[in-house]
Amino acid sequence: MGAGSHDLTGKWDGVFSYPDVPEAGPTTPFLATISETGGVIKGEVIEPHETGGGTAHSTILGQRIGTSVHFSKTYHDAGWEYQATVEYFGTLSDDGDTIVGEWRIKHWRGPFEMIREASRSIEVADEATEELDA
Repeated sequence: MGAGSHDLTGKWDGVFSYPDVPEAGPTTPFLATISETGGVIKGEVIEPHETGGGTAHSTILGQRIGTSVHFSKTYHDAGWEYQATVEYFGTLSDDGDTIVGEWRIKHWRGPFEMIREASRSIEVADEATEELDA
C-alpha cells in the first residue's frame, strides 16, 4: 500500500520550530486529532500557549492529495498573538505514519513534523495477526 492510499484519521504527535531568530518562539510540541473523508482533512490541535500559559486550541481544515498534505490552522480564543491563520504544507511518508513539511504565517516560516500515535500501528498489526490466525 503506497502513501497515497493512507487515511490520516487518528491522533498525531507533532512539533514545529521557528526560524533561528531571537524574537521567535521556542520549538513547540502539539497534539492533533484528525479525521479524513475523501481527501478532506479536519481536526483539532492543542499546544502550549506561548505567552499566556496553559494551552492554545485550534482547528484545522485542509486536504490530502496522494502524499501531499495541506491544511490551515485557525486558533480560537487564544489572544491577539494567535489571530493569524497558519498554513501547513507537508509530505506523507510511504508508511503513512509521518508528515514532514513547512508551516507559514505572514513573513515567518519553519519546519514541522507529525508522527501518528503508535496505537494506530498496533491496531493494524493486531488486525493482520487476526487475519493470519483465521
